[in-house]
Order: sequence, then C-alpha cells, then structure tokens
Amino acid sequence: MDRRNFIKSSCGACAAIATGFIPAVILEACKTPLGVVKTSSQNNIVKITLSEFGQSNYKLVRVSNYDYDLAVEKKADGSFETIVLMCTHAGQPLTKTGDSYYCTMHGSTFDHDGHVTKGPAEKDLLKLNYKTDKDFLYIELKKLS
Repeated sequence: MDRRNFIKSSCGACAAIATGFIPAVILEACKTPLGVVKTSSQNNIVKITLSEFGQSNYKLVRVSNYDYDLAVEKKADGSFETIVLMCTHAGQPLTKTGDSYYCTMHGSTFDHDGHVTKGPAEKDLLKLNYKTDKDFLYIELKKLS
C-alpha cells in the first residue's frame, strides 16, 4: 500500500471511530506514528536490517505467510523484544492502540510489553526469540495453533 492510500484508509478509520462505528480505543492508534516493515521469512526466520531502527525504536513487522503482525522494539540497552500480535483468548489479530494492543473480537487489551490489562484474555502475549549480528536482527517464528 502506498503512502497516499495508507493515509486515506487511516483517516477513514478515524472517521468511522468518530461516528461510533468502531470502538473509540482504536482512535489512540492515530496518535502514534507507526513504522511498518513488510518482509518474508525463510526457514521460519525473519531478517530485518538494524538500520530500520535508526529513527524509531518500534516497528510493526508484517511477515508474508504469517497470520499475525509482530511488534518489535529496540530497548535502551540494545536488546530487542518481539511480540506476536495474536490475542491469547481467541487467536484474533490485535490492533495497536497508542501504547497498547486491542482485540476487536472480545475487547481484551494488552500493555506495551504484552501483559494482559483487560480480559477475557488471561495469558500474556507470546514473545519470540531473536539473534543479532552487526547488521541484522533475526527473529525466530513459532508455529501458532
């Protein structure tokens, strides 16, 4: 999706929220600039250049042939945290809402670190293992049931 279409669809979503068609909690997403990285995996490994984190420590990663987005954050100490944006209650994809994640199916919410803040979900979000070298971040995907 090019930038123009992304802005059009994002504004359409905000308009739908303002008119009451979508839960207002999603409106928080309009406040947070979102860096999206589209990539693929090879042998269940996602490879992202470390330079992607030059301007922002947070990236939303869309992996082709994987059902859920990944939230990837570079921490202050240089380590990374990767969270699978799949609701642990009903397996639905999550929506980023400001500094948290929201399930549109039953209303579960998760904080920035993937901890449940509102049910019906009871389990925290799945975190993935990673490795780095001088140029790349390698994320190990897990098969999800």
